[in-house]
Formats: sequence, structure tokens, C-alpha cells
Amino acid sequence: MNIRGYFNRLMGRAAEVRSAVWDAAGSGNRLAGWSAPPAAVNAWMDNPVIVRARSEGEYRNNAWCRKIVDGTLAAVIGASALIPQFKDKAIADAWRAWADTCDAAGRLDWVQFLSLTLQTVMVSGECFIRFGVNPDAAVPLTLQVLGPEFLDTSRVDMNTYAGIRYNGVRREGYWLYERHPTLAPSMQSVFVPASECLHVFRPMTPGAERGAPWLAAVLLPLRELAEYQEAETVRAKVASLYCGYVQTADGSNPLNANSTVPTLEPGSMVRLQPGEVVEFSKPPDAGPTYDPFVRSVLRKIASGAGVPYELLANDISSCTFASGRMALLEWARHIEAIQHAFMVPQVCAPILARWMRQAVSLGVISAAGPARWIGPQISMLDVKSETAATIAKIRAGLMSRAEAVSAMGWNVEDIDREIAADNQRADQLGNTYDSDPRRTTLQGQANDTTATA
Repeated sequence: MNIRGYFNRLMGRAAEVRSAVWDAAGSGNRLAGWSAPPAAVNAWMDNPVIVRARSEGEYRNNAWCRKIVDGTLAAVIGASALIPQFKDKAIADAWRAWADTCDAAGRLDWVQFLSLTLQTVMVSGECFIRFGVNPDAAVPLTLQVLGPEFLDTSRVDMNTYAGIRYNGVRREGYWLYERHPTLAPSMQSVFVPASECLHVFRPMTPGAERGAPWLAAVLLPLRELAEYQEAETVRAKVASLYCGYVQTADGSNPLNANSTVPTLEPGSMVRLQPGEVVEFSKPPDAGPTYDPFVRSVLRKIASGAGVPYELLANDISSCTFASGRMALLEWARHIEAIQHAFMVPQVCAPILARWMRQAVSLGVISAAGPARWIGPQISMLDVKSETAATIAKIRAGLMSRAEAVSAMGWNVEDIDREIAADNQRADQLGNTYDSDPRRTTLQGQANDTTATA
């Protein structure tokens, strides 16, 4: 008998343990607790309610969970959001005017709307964007973000499953509540055609019809780490209570005649009877393993959530310039994927197409025009080098000034007008600044060619 066979017999494993083609498909004591029953694509079609509820609860109460979501929102949406760049100035002006009042309730602008949409998808797994009409606006399109609880999953018939009506593989519409179901439990849902609503989610598998919270993979370690920290906090609070205990032969209390707990004050002197001893509590401290353990768990959570550990833990104690730059580069690629592989095709582009059709039909713009979506970019550690690299790309024709300015959250036309106004004001006052390339070179020397022109 070879060593492998002897070891299998010693461990109580049958000889056919290794007969599987894949190691991960084997059996035996080592893999006995690995339960992964195969499931249909949409076995959790009605959105995993328990997972969603726990995800929403952790976002409300767990500081690390809040950091994951808010940090991602700040990187993907930021203060400028994903904005379309148009070649036609009339289209750009009309879009900016509409974007400030796009919310159906009149509370959100385009930036806040996108932020709320992505937040709902990350925490709850999906959301619905319902189109509406504002008759007082030049382009009457309005947007309303609805959470997954607005879908009436009790609606089921021959062509409807979990509140979604199908025509073959395509969707005809959704049964949605007009108001939040917890505010009006007896309210009946209404049918909203698919042309009047967007269902936004990230499919987990091909053919998936509903979305799961993006935090699902890290909810358990987030919860357990929070409970561990709570226990350590309670332990520290108990440790700060430096208590004294008096041991007597008969169990009586010599400190107070009525056997009540005495008040120990600094400098007090207590007289004890012969044979009585005072002992003080010695609660254990967290020890040297607390901080490494928390860091290890946070790194696992950061990997599962797709955020840098330094962002999640607010800890740069072990971060060098090179490692920090590598983390930011990976983070930037992740954010760019969310922007242009999720938000643009599922949210931004369909809304813009609908807005274009209405704007053209109402004569707000003469014709539809192409658009390029620009999102905020993550600043690197060396801003000076990054700026120099951006200038080099512009001079080499690899990117335009409009794209570079949009990435910073500004409109290039507004910047150009401000620069022209600054130059005109400086010329009228006879002022010359080192920052004016018409008058001085980058090295601070007079620009004779420009001055004599």
C-alpha cells in the first residue's frame, strides 16, 4: 500500500475520494462540510429578502459598511457625476437646464439622482427608475428612483413572475406600488410598461432577472467584526472599573454596617478586621493580537467589497508611495468599470435617449446629437506629475481639453469664458501675471513673440 492509500485509510477516507476529476468536486472528511447545492438561475428571483434587509440594516448602523458604499459613491459619482459632452452647444445648454430639475419630487438634481440610484443598487441589489412628466418644464421628462420593495412580487400569472410581465424573453412591464408599501399596506399595485421604467441591477449570472446586494459577500464578516469590537469595547469599559473585594470569614461587610456597597474615594482609609483581605480585580486586556486581527479581517472585507483597505480602514500607517499608487490605480480601474460598464449603459444612456426624443419633438433642440459620457477621475498621489502627464496627452493629441476639464467636474466652455474674462480685465487694468501664458513663459520669462504680435 502506498503512502497516499495508507493516509486515506488512516483518515477514514475511501479510496474513491481522489476519483473525481476536479479536486473541488471531491468528497471525504476534508470537504464534508462544504455544502453547495446547485440552484436554478433565478431560484432567488424575488430578490433575497433576508440578505437585502441585513444589507440595509448594516448600511444604517455599521460604520465600515457605510464607508464602503459612501466611498464608492464619492469615486463613481463625486460632486460632478457622469455628464454627457455634446459637440452642439445648444444641446449642452438644454441638458444642463433640465439636469437641475430632473427629479419628479423636485428635490434632487442629476448628481444626487445618480448617487441615490447607485446607493440603492449597492445596498438593496436593484432599483427601478420610473419616468414621469412635468408639464411646466421645457423638456417634461422627470425621474423617480424606487427601491425593490416597490415591486409587487405577489403578482403571478401565465406571463408574470414575481411582479414582472414577460413577452417571450423580453419584459413587457412591472407591477409597482404608487407609494411605499409600508406607508399604505392595502394599496394595490399598478402596471407600468417597460418603456416607462428602467430596472437597474447587476446580473450575477447569465439570465438573471433580479439583482442581489453588492455587499452580500462581506455582510457576515462585517457583522462579526462589529460584534467583536463591541465585545472588546465592553471589556475595556469593565477593565476601567478598578474594583476592590473584601474577603471575610463569615461573609459580612465590614466596610458598611448595613451591608451596602461602599463608596471608594481617592485618599480614603478603610479599617479592616484581623483576617480580612482586600483583593482587586485584574481584567485581561485585549493583548497584542487585537490590532493585527482587526486589520486582517478588514483586508478581507476590502477585497470582497472591491475597495482599497486604506480607504475602508482609514489606515495608511503601512502604506508607501508605491503601494498607495498601485492601490489607487486598481481602484481607478474598478471605478471606471462601474461608470462605463454599468451606470452608463443601464442608467445614463437610456435616460439621455428618452430626453433627446422629447427635446427634439418639442423643438427645444433642432436634432439629436452624439454624446460622450465623462465621469470624475481619482486623483493620484503626485498631482504635479499627473498634471504634467495630462498636459502631455493634450499636446500629443491623445485627449482634448474638454475631456480633461470634464474629468475635474467642470465644463470647458465655462472655463474658457472665465479665462477670457480674466484676460480682458487684466488687459484693461494693465496687469501682467506670471500665470498668463500670453505674457510670460513657463519659466517666468517675458513672452516676446506674444507681446509683439
